[in-house]
Amino acid sequence: MKLTIEQTIANMLTENTGTHMLDSGGSNGRNWQRNQGKTVEYFKSLPSATADIYYNERNDYYEIYPCVNIFHLLTSGVLELDELCHKFNSIEVGQWNSKYHGVDHEGDMFLLDNDFEEPETEQGFNTYNWASNHSQVMQGNMLERDDEKYILLQIHGGADVRGGYTDAKLFKLDDHAEFYNVVNEDCLFSAEIKEIDTETKDLFTGRTHDNLISLDWHGEWINYEGCCADDDDVKAFAIACGCNAENTSITIEGFAHLDY
Repeated sequence: MKLTIEQTIANMLTENTGTHMLDSGGSNGRNWQRNQGKTVEYFKSLPSATADIYYNERNDYYEIYPCVNIFHLLTSGVLELDELCHKFNSIEVGQWNSKYHGVDHEGDMFLLDNDFEEPETEQGFNTYNWASNHSQVMQGNMLERDDEKYILLQIHGGADVRGGYTDAKLFKLDDHAEFYNVVNEDCLFSAEIKEIDTETKDLFTGRTHDNLISLDWHGEWINYEGCCADDDDVKAFAIACGCNAENTSITIEGFAHLDY
């Protein structure tokens, strides 16, 4: 049976990637353990992005950390499964003895026999290396075949990032997609400033006031006016979300920018 993109990613998120006595996951703290029993419908129900907001009372300082959910990211249409992907992904993986992480000799021969090549300008990647804002770490290799782009992808299911990765799965990039779209972490968050009256019309303009405030993450925070957000913007947004001296740590839901 050919699996859908959604089921393939869900299977990777729940794949048993093992345990180790030196791993920091304890008895059940690894990603794959926390995901056990969860279905495609569960992963679809999660927000595509969240943000953790913290208030440091000692320094009167607010920090916001965004996070893009990789299930939504990888099932947004950026990846496809063609016949070659289905065949590769159906190969039972034994020992990881290929030059590619998460691939065994049979998978290596499949890639070679079907003329898959690694671009000279592309190297293997691991999203942990650039401290990405994703719900789980991803690593893999870009491949090319007949001018079409593919990706060998693993998801980190362990606790310690040095180990605990899934077997690699092969995906084809959408014709309009680039590698950037696979690891995109741009996302948007908004809140209401309750103190602003949105019902009464302004005496001079005749319009009601907008009480929405937003922050957009594009490698840095962008404020409502489209400028780089400063500490005052972050503080105003955090307070609007309900983060304060009495509630110093909260998580809010937002939206990942999944269009490409």
